Amino acid sequence: MTDPIEDILAPAVVERAMSIYESFSELRHTDIVQARRALTRHVFGLICTGETSGHTLTVAGLTYLKQRERERRVDRRRPARR
Repeated sequence: MTDPIEDILAPAVVERAMSIYESFSELRHTDIVQARRALTRHVFGLICTGETSGHTLTVAGLTYLKQRERERRVDRRRPARR
């Protein structure tokens, strides 16, 4: 038996969030692939905690992606440790 939340809602949320995120950011293909993979794990994690609102999941997904982006920028600015 299929679970509509996992089979329909989660992929739709990931697609919606990625579409919005890509429209606001200039990303390389590898960045998009990594972001989609991380976002998918994040969305399924939220669903496992009981969240089922598509709107809430999309907003949480976008928030997560922006946070990842900020963290990557900070990591790039740090000097390498020897």
